[in-house]
Amino acid sequence: MLIKRTLIPLIFCIIIVNIITNFQIYEFANGKVFYVGGSGDGNYSIIQDAINISDIGDIIFVYNGIYNENIEINKSISIIGENKDSTIINGKKSNIVIILKAPNINISGFTIEDGLISGILIERSENCKIFQNIIDRNLIGINVISSNYTIIFNNTISNNTAVGVNITNNKEPSYFSKYNTVFHNNFINNKQNAYDEGISNNWSYQDEGNYYDDYIGLDKNNDGIGDKAYFIPGGESIDNYPLMMPYNGNIRLKEFYVDDESLYTMLIIGMVVAILFLLPIAYIWYRKTKHLK
Repeated sequence: MLIKRTLIPLIFCIIIVNIITNFQIYEFANGKVFYVGGSGDGNYSIIQDAINISDIGDIIFVYNGIYNENIEINKSISIIGENKDSTIINGKKSNIVIILKAPNINISGFTIEDGLISGILIERSENCKIFQNIIDRNLIGINVISSNYTIIFNNTISNNTAVGVNITNNKEPSYFSKYNTVFHNNFINNKQNAYDEGISNNWSYQDEGNYYDDYIGLDKNNDGIGDKAYFIPGGESIDNYPLMMPYNGNIRLKEFYVDDESLYTMLIIGMVVAILFLLPIAYIWYRKTKHLK
């Protein structure tokens, strides 16, 4: 009991830090706290069991460990991992690792991996927040279907076979995903980083977007944000503020990149200088060889 009394303030401190950092886009959860893992009395060993017993507004805190589960969340709760690098939900290469079927779900602090279909599927949900996670080695990293006003930020979405973040609706074309916001995520080594055929989705927030490892634009004003937009396949969505370096809590400058335009200009100038330098030498050599004859 002493351990739980100590941890409850700690968990709420973590949530408050998230509120302070992202105060415009994170809502405070105000229910009971359930624990998964660890050694305390009453701790659950399976995340789904804690979800099933929880109620709207509750918090599920998951200790470090590997949880081989496929999870369905059908109520408005928050699930917080102790550490995103070491709190792992592994889908065992079976279907979907986490499926969201309710509004106002918050998921943070996990590595979510090995989903045969999706790491996270957001289905008919609104106002969900997916942040500070590692989404790795799934077919689709995050799949958003008919979900509105969802915010996806501060995640590393990598090594997914098909798409990093997919916002679409293949079931009911009359009900599109719209007004979702995706920013400060790192898209690395995905077959396709992003796909969006929804309506009015935002791929940046307050003039800051996402990092895409296939972005080839330049940053001539050296502010850490690409000068040209990153076009999201599937529709008309674009990220107007692509990041030049992976986001780690700050916008970082790219230490080195090749400016093709400047490279070609310098190459031409170099060739002209070389020709102008060699022409007199060639002429003198020609006169000397002619005189020897």
